[in-house]
Amino acid sequence: MSERLRLYIARHRQPLELALETHLPLSAQSHAGRLNDALRYAVFPGGKRWRPMLTMLGAELVGARAKDAIPVACAMEFLHTSSLIFDDLPAMDDADTRRGHLTLHRAFGESIALLAGLTLLNCSYGLLAETARAQGNCESAAWLVSEATRCIGSDGMIGGQAVDLALQGAGQGPDVLVSRNLKTTALMRLTMCAGAVACGGDEDDAAVLAEFGEALGMAYQICDDLLDELAASDVLGKPAKQDARHARSNYVAELGVEGAHRLAASLIEEGQAALRDRFGAQPQVELLSDAVQMILQGSGHLALAAA
Repeated sequence: MSERLRLYIARHRQPLELALETHLPLSAQSHAGRLNDALRYAVFPGGKRWRPMLTMLGAELVGARAKDAIPVACAMEFLHTSSLIFDDLPAMDDADTRRGHLTLHRAFGESIALLAGLTLLNCSYGLLAETARAQGNCESAAWLVSEATRCIGSDGMIGGQAVDLALQGAGQGPDVLVSRNLKTTALMRLTMCAGAVACGGDEDDAAVLAEFGEALGMAYQICDDLLDELAASDVLGKPAKQDARHARSNYVAELGVEGAHRLAASLIEEGQAALRDRFGAQPQVELLSDAVQMILQGSGHLALAAA
């Protein structure tokens, strides 16, 4: 991790964690204590918080302050966490561990895990609308909720998960994998542009940020495929070789280790070029470049070792 990126994360980590606690959708019902415990377990201590940091950087690129986008950043973290909860369920990946701990359904049971995921999902819509209205962008509030439902729905994260479940065996082809990757790319698209839109960014700015988010999401999924294939479970903090266990195709199966890594690098290069064309050499552009290169290098070292 570059020093400038480390400092950016360190500067914003505590305000973000406080906001996540503040906005955590805890139930006031007298017998919902187990649900509240599950929500805290799912969100804290959390992972790297990449998505909320990306949301704040996107907002800063259009001239907003990072703190103005923090509620949107929380919404992105809640959306991401809900997707992990659902992804880990026995009916999906049937995973036992996540981030080095028991998955939520292993710790609290499937019923509470489902309710916690739905709670976080629903909370995110409200945070998106409330932040835009608080910034005086009422029209953006409606757009954000509409875009969120699209990115999460049948042609977004949910649709991508359905395709993921349907893919059995290699030989599906990279074009089919693009549909599977909707569960990553659609949410990353929203992650990159939501803070900017809520804080008053114009349509052209939002479009470029969304384009970058899609490229980053695709590259991230390819790198995740590489890590799933090449890394050990104790390194990942979750079960390795999940795709092989479920006989699902991925980019490593379709393109090989080197081919998958080359495609990820190409996507990241295209995304970075689009950002620089629109926003120039702003510090936030360089921070985003640092972040995506770190993602790429994490799988790249393993790819080289396997070559």
